[in-house]
Amino acid sequence: MLEGPSIYTLPIFRNTQVAEEPGSRRIPVDHMVKGERVKYWRELRASKLIKWETFPKFPLVLNADGSPWAPACLWLVDRARANPLKASSLNPLAQGLRAYKRFLDEVGLDWDDFSAVDKYLRPTYLYKTHLQDLINSGAIKRSTASGRMQTVVSFYRFLKETERMAFRPQNAPWVDLTVGLQYRDTQGFKQVKVVQSTDLSVKVPKRDYAWDRGIHDGGNLVPLSQNEQKGLIHALKKLGNREYELMHLVALLTGARIQTVLTLRWGDFAMPPSQVNQWPFKLRCGPGTGIDTKNNVTDVYLSVQRDLYEWLHTYAVSEKAMARRVKSDLKESPENYLFLSNRGGPHYESKDDLNVARNSDEPLKRSSPTGQNLRSFMTDYLIPEVRKTIPNFSFKFHDLRASFGVNWVDAVLQDQDTHQRYNWARDQLRKLLWHANAITTDRYLQYRQHMHQLEQADADWNRHLHELIRSA
Repeated sequence: MLEGPSIYTLPIFRNTQVAEEPGSRRIPVDHMVKGERVKYWRELRASKLIKWETFPKFPLVLNADGSPWAPACLWLVDRARANPLKASSLNPLAQGLRAYKRFLDEVGLDWDDFSAVDKYLRPTYLYKTHLQDLINSGAIKRSTASGRMQTVVSFYRFLKETERMAFRPQNAPWVDLTVGLQYRDTQGFKQVKVVQSTDLSVKVPKRDYAWDRGIHDGGNLVPLSQNEQKGLIHALKKLGNREYELMHLVALLTGARIQTVLTLRWGDFAMPPSQVNQWPFKLRCGPGTGIDTKNNVTDVYLSVQRDLYEWLHTYAVSEKAMARRVKSDLKESPENYLFLSNRGGPHYESKDDLNVARNSDEPLKRSSPTGQNLRSFMTDYLIPEVRKTIPNFSFKFHDLRASFGVNWVDAVLQDQDTHQRYNWARDQLRKLLWHANAITTDRYLQYRQHMHQLEQADADWNRHLHELIRSA
């Protein structure tokens, strides 16, 4: 017996139907169940788009006894089929359902028991109260609770709207609400979007921190100071791991995110620098290139300066890099990754490569790497090394992206902060960082002014406090 509901990740999930006899495209199943041999075949559903019925790293929500929680698993299958290219995003949903099932087991409720006339005794309302208790105790963040509640609502919506699930609750799981959300469009004008909500939603009020030193760009990014950047590079040199050093330099000198850095292909850097026609080198990224971008953004280019290209080329054709490619599946194919582990495995498996598995009848034999080795290197070696000279130093890999943006703004706007120059810099930086909305770009341009004023205010405040203390 397992300790509560759990998650089991299938190496690969294929949408199949049971068959009693062998045949073409039928996969044999032969195993023991309670001492009895069970033998049958799984038949792949006949479809020209069969690959979209195959999902690598598919999470299953299991009951406490190890059996699949059927309605939860069926909803996850539905989510995967609705957006097969983002099947990797299923794990947070599975974790949210596991948390919900654990709560139901603890209070002794069935997921489909909505018999209570008092709505606050129904599973969904009881779960919201439970989440609020966790928030109040500091066990989880309000944003985490909001996400878990949204997952539960989406799960029940699927059950209610899918005829074959035959879910007809005796009483309503929630009350639907219509709310208006304010936002700013790409031109900076306020707009209102009408959306559907429920009385179960956990509100997450947005509060700005007056002394915020970050830039909000797909998360709160904190640019490294010039001194911190020098300390980081010095530490990388001292540690002597060229692969990890280059990964950091790519992010710092291009603004690329981790999934882009780690899915670069060695063939893109095989050409000697002397044969490159134009600098900076423009490298196309996104779906179809093998190089991942956030949200699968297309038609974008990574701008690689000559020095960085030369470093990457030198590494790409080095004996060390070739030795790692020999151990890998793609060998010397130009489509092989630039950065490989010492065993020849990728540091981050691209979406294009994961989708190849959809056409394969062979199960995946390993989990998909998503930069864990790089993050471990940062935590275990790099940050401790920097702290030898800069105490309390800490950073996230994506902080290098913010550092690139701020460095670029400093370089192009120094002594030329005119209106025309500002607009040009804004447009160029938006393209370099692949921002869909120029408002995000504005945060980089405003950062330096904000920091200057913040530092001045901080100094004035400290001086005032010292004078107050002395006068007392």
